[in-house]
Amino acid sequence: MKKLNDIIGKIEKIDRSLEDEVQKRLDNLTKPKGSLGRLEDIAKQIVLITENKNPVMEKKVIFTMAGDHGVVEEGVSCFPQEVTIQMVHNFIKGGAGINVLARHIGAKVVVVDMGVKGNLEIKDSRFKDKKICHGTKNFTKGKAMTKKEAIMAIEAGIDAFEEEFTDGIDIVGTGDMGIGNTTPS
Repeated sequence: MKKLNDIIGKIEKIDRSLEDEVQKRLDNLTKPKGSLGRLEDIAKQIVLITENKNPVMEKKVIFTMAGDHGVVEEGVSCFPQEVTIQMVHNFIKGGAGINVLARHIGAKVVVVDMGVKGNLEIKDSRFKDKKICHGTKNFTKGKAMTKKEAIMAIEAGIDAFEEEFTDGIDIVGTGDMGIGNTTPS
């Protein structure tokens, strides 16, 4: 919990002094005002976070957190949980949809085992073993995770990020993989 509290304590409030200027610039681009929808909000947020009117996003990392879900026992997926392991290997080989998108934008895909039911023996710099447990419990019958496990999972995600951050990261994307993952989402 200390790591989590330390990180929370380091989060700074966004300086909104550039907000009007950024919005004006977006509104004056050759397009109808607001026509890019959420993309405009994201662009504005990146400028405010970086405090740079022309941010450059060179180092991009997409973290795909993998874990299995106990609620699969309820028949919520038409795929068996073994597919999670197969997909993790496919991510590492570069054969998943996220890999195609990542290559297109020059991003690195890092797969993090947070709780895949089986054991993964992958020796690759793009794979991190941060397993908290071998899948969650079925949340229709009780808690999927204990509070301690949930905090451990968050801190494991922080560790994975910090390990990749040694060379700096300009922007991070996150995703998840695990059969049954849509149900708890």
